Amino acid sequence: MRLSHNMPSLNIYTGYSKAVEAQRKAMDRISTGLKISHSKDNPTGLAKSESINMQIRGLQMANRNLQDGASMLQSTEGGLTEISSSLQRIRELTVQAANGSNSDNDKAVIQNEIDQMVQGIDQLVEGTSFNGLNLINGASSPVMLAIGANPDDTLTIPTYNLNSNNIGNGTNHLKDINVTTSTGANSALEVIDGAINSVVNARSKYGALENRMDSGKQDTEAISDRLTSAFSDITDADIAAEMVELSKSSIMQQAGTAMMVQSNKFPQDILRILDNLK
Repeated sequence: MRLSHNMPSLNIYTGYSKAVEAQRKAMDRISTGLKISHSKDNPTGLAKSESINMQIRGLQMANRNLQDGASMLQSTEGGLTEISSSLQRIRELTVQAANGSNSDNDKAVIQNEIDQMVQGIDQLVEGTSFNGLNLINGASSPVMLAIGANPDDTLTIPTYNLNSNNIGNGTNHLKDINVTTSTGANSALEVIDGAINSVVNARSKYGALENRMDSGKQDTEAISDRLTSAFSDITDADIAAEMVELSKSSIMQQAGTAMMVQSNKFPQDILRILDNLK
């Protein structure tokens, strides 16, 4: 029997050290709520969780982009609605001016109101903006909106020029209409109808895009929720299981302490026996 190396005690200490380490890990997971606190805990799981987390954060930002885009289109829609109302009023006045029973003075009064309405349309066009971005005055390029977590997940929002010097029937523009003559009143209707079609086309396009954004928000939220669940499965600690592990390792630690006390007495007991043989 060897007295210089107490192998039973060393074996017990090895088991005791493992129990202490298991207890530390369980405490760390319980206190943080995370199954992977350090890369050494699960290198593969960490790589997966970081990839999923990147997608989740990208989708969350894309969702905010969609909300901002929808707000921008709603703001633009408000201006387009007022422009449509003004154009409808201009058309009514033009039809009124085409009535041969009107005097020259009546037509001049109608023309004056039309001119004021046209100026109001230009003011609406210039004043309809969102965060400094105007989609309908022809000053901005098409807007690219990131609607997903990946580089190709984009949506293009077109821009228009709905100023009175640009909308009409292609030959004449809204700002040039003159209803003081019968010929002018009749030709003005074609110009106004063309202007109305331009505004309606813009409203239709933006309405379709707004519906797509609403659908996109629901999709990104659903995907984000599923990814969050997957991320939780990889990184979140099972508290109940960790409590069991903590209790188990605590018992093993206490048992190891008691057994080491006993095993450390073995060499002394052997020496005492040998001493009695003298």
